Amino acid sequence: EVLYNQYPADFTQEDLLTILDYANTDPSIHGIMIQKPLPPSFNELKIAESINPKKDIDCFHPVNLGRIILEEDGLFPCTPLAVICTLRYYNIETQGSHIVIIGRSNIVGKPLSNMLLWKKPYANATVTVCHSKSKNIKELTRSADILIAALGRPSFVTEDMIKAESVLIDVGINQITDKDGKQRYVGDIDYNTCFDKAAAITPVPGGIGSVTSSLLFLNLLKACFTAHNINKSIDDFLNYIFIE
Repeated sequence: EVLYNQYPADFTQEDLLTILDYANTDPSIHGIMIQKPLPPSFNELKIAESINPKKDIDCFHPVNLGRIILEEDGLFPCTPLAVICTLRYYNIETQGSHIVIIGRSNIVGKPLSNMLLWKKPYANATVTVCHSKSKNIKELTRSADILIAALGRPSFVTEDMIKAESVLIDVGINQITDKDGKQRYVGDIDYNTCFDKAAAITPVPGGIGSVTSSLLFLNLLKACFTAHNINKSIDDFLNYIFIE
């Protein structure tokens, strides 16, 4: 069961914190998700810290983000986990591979880079993170066995920026307007120019975003198990998903 609440324009941060306090302690509520963007006057860190970490299915709480670095079990951000699950599903080798991530957001780039460093068979990568201040980005992206674009700039990655037979993971989703006035969604990778050169490429829409939505419910299920003292690690869930 999903309870969706939409609030008026004059809704305050204190109003939200009051609702979170109720949701945190209600045993019938197993997962809490705050839809962003929030109003500019809201303190996102304070709100994130106000969510019960065991119910934080979108993984915004500093405790859950810290668990990623420590490689401890918990709830994990859905988009980075979707990238890892996609690579695993298609048997794309990450151990020892050079993975370049373009983007350093708290939602994707930072947590994903740490998750790919985990000492696990589906991680163990050598990771490079590029951002707006990085020099020689093309040289870095051309050296990538796996290139992950998560910067929010339409068709930023072009054919001359990738290595032949590399794997391309497109996390971005951008709305653009064509010359005829029609709007459509594209990723951060120029799909048409990179398609023939890459060994594999995820589409936008219909790629990582679809997997992300599914993993939100995996986090919810995991949170529900935890609330009922059923100890299942993230690997238990992933092994069940990828059982042969």
